Amino acid sequence: MANNIDLKEAESSPITNRDVQIVWLKWHAFSETSLNFERLQALAFCNSMTGILAKLYPNKRDLSKALQRHLTMFNTQANWGSVVNGITIALEEKASQEPEEQRTATTQLVTSLKTGLMGPVSGIGDTLDFGTLRPIVIGVCIPFVLQGYVLAALLPLIYQVVYMFFASRFALNIGYKKGKESILEILHSGSIHKIIEGAGMFGLLMMGALSATYVKIKTPLHITTGGGNTIVLQEMLDKIVPNLLPLVAVLGIYIYIQKCGPHFLRILVAILSLSLIFSFFGLL
Repeated sequence: MANNIDLKEAESSPITNRDVQIVWLKWHAFSETSLNFERLQALAFCNSMTGILAKLYPNKRDLSKALQRHLTMFNTQANWGSVVNGITIALEEKASQEPEEQRTATTQLVTSLKTGLMGPVSGIGDTLDFGTLRPIVIGVCIPFVLQGYVLAALLPLIYQVVYMFFASRFALNIGYKKGKESILEILHSGSIHKIIEGAGMFGLLMMGALSATYVKIKTPLHITTGGGNTIVLQEMLDKIVPNLLPLVAVLGIYIYIQKCGPHFLRILVAILSLSLIFSFFGLL
């Protein structure tokens, strides 16, 4: 019986797959182009929903209310944040089929859900996009760029375009098909955290390999014993721990960032200054 009701609602809904994809296209194109300090991405979100809302609410009064509730402050991650658009479409579709007295509760749920999800979705999206996947792709391409492969320099850009296209579209379609339960299932299942943790470990592995390969720090110091034997300090260090000096330098920078924050200009100036000083005194 429940399946029959769902089928009737699906048949009576004026929303088509093309309408949903237009929402995605509008959000994908304008999510970062209409930011303002008062409502951030609210205008872009509302703009993406205009076609859907016009179909769901032919009455001008209802349409006006729908547009106004989607002009409230909204800000999330552009790619994975499209899941909120998908969930909102599903809930607005449900609200439009309800009587007036029941519709208020659903529309309040829409506003509350948008407010509650935009933060967690931003955290997940930023961690995956900027903190994990992008550094991994760039790290993989760097060795090939240094060897002169021009295509490797373009791969991060190509990856970003393809990734943005598929990630945001996938997120919106999942949000629409499963409704509000979709993102809640993902957040509570813990699977997204496992993905982030695994990708983060791989990223650290890549950064370690790159540091060992391309951070070159050697010391020319040597010690001459009373018997006339010369001990080259660099060779001795390599026997203890290969690439020990690059490891110490990278760990020092990492500890500084953890303690004092990512002040990259200070770090660059410090590296340049210490390199000149140590080279002048013949230590490196």
